[in-house]
Amino acid sequence: MKILLLTQYFPPEFGAAAARNSEHAKLWAEAGHEVEVCTGFPNYPSGVIPLEYRGRLYACESRDGYRVNRTWIFATPNRSVLKRGLASLSFCMSALLGGLLLCQRPDVIIASSGPFFAGPLGYLLSVLKRAPLVFEVRDILPQQAVDVGMIRNRFLIRVLQAIEEFLYRHAARVVTVAEASMQAIVARGFDASRFHVIENGVNEGLFKPGPSENELRLEHGWQGKFVVMYVGAHGVSQGLFTLLDAAAELREHTDVLFVFAGDGADKPALIAAADARGLANVKFLPLQPKDRMPELYAAADVCFVPLRKGEYFTINIPSKIFEIMACARPIILGAKGQARDIVERAGAGLCVEPEDSGDYAEAVRRLFHERASGSAMGEKGRAFVLEHFTRQKKAMRYLGILESVVSGKNT
Repeated sequence: MKILLLTQYFPPEFGAAAARNSEHAKLWAEAGHEVEVCTGFPNYPSGVIPLEYRGRLYACESRDGYRVNRTWIFATPNRSVLKRGLASLSFCMSALLGGLLLCQRPDVIIASSGPFFAGPLGYLLSVLKRAPLVFEVRDILPQQAVDVGMIRNRFLIRVLQAIEEFLYRHAARVVTVAEASMQAIVARGFDASRFHVIENGVNEGLFKPGPSENELRLEHGWQGKFVVMYVGAHGVSQGLFTLLDAAAELREHTDVLFVFAGDGADKPALIAAADARGLANVKFLPLQPKDRMPELYAAADVCFVPLRKGEYFTINIPSKIFEIMACARPIILGAKGQARDIVERAGAGLCVEPEDSGDYAEAVRRLFHERASGSAMGEKGRAFVLEHFTRQKKAMRYLGILESVVSGKNT
């Protein structure tokens, strides 16, 4: 089977989309399928394209048994909504041309969205290359952007919703990353038989437990500290200022250190706020290479998974949950809905009210004083994720959906 995967985000970029798509492509190639990826030049979240890609319109590479075709993109830091929209649109336009000229005719096309314009790109290429489309919905757009206040223009919202609904009706299959996401879409009147759920998973060969007092702790002088850590995007969806409020409540507890690792639109404001409040118990780290992530999680005693309040966020499952579980670290989850259900079923941590700094602070205090309980939560989380959420299992189930599309059978 020849598979063409369209995605704006791909390694060396970080994040759930890049990890999901690259690991799926590798596993499908290992299963004997011909896989091509069409993506943009790496630049997320800094907006800086590496030197080897600058001044080029396209690049073709081999990676892990499959082909990667990269096309030009309007590179911009992850700061401005308008510029991010232009980046997505520029990728759609350049990848349409790149998909036609650089990629062979596939048996099936996967368009991984968001960003928003990956979906229209997939549809156009599916028509021009006469191949069925599988529309992968990682974020329900434009609804997510509306809920966090990124888009307010009613006319623009209606236009984007019309495009979104067109894609749901015309894709051969729609794949979501959470059951609640699928149910929310189907409830709007779409044919449930064409919808499937493939949750994110974890590469258990990479993400595994390690010693807490490791080189990273030594490098940053965290020896003897109780490290509570957030790793990931510093954006509007996470509500990270609440964690700063929790740090302020615990500022006299000198053994507790709050660490924020990653990058995103809110990071400069977070750093400025921590400095203005004199929070000596808060440290910021830059975005870390993927191969150092297990060491980063190992250096934490507890990991945060926060989301903002809002109906949309009850259907999200942050993929970092699975990485933290695989590394056997307890979670403090500030979310409701499916993410909370997973953490509670696994017994992998404590769940608090989203955007409630007092709840976060109290959860930190509890796990600080109940270290053995935290360790047990970490072990339960690892056992749960290895049973239910490995990338290998998810990729093979996804492959079954693709094969059904190509054969014309329903699953």
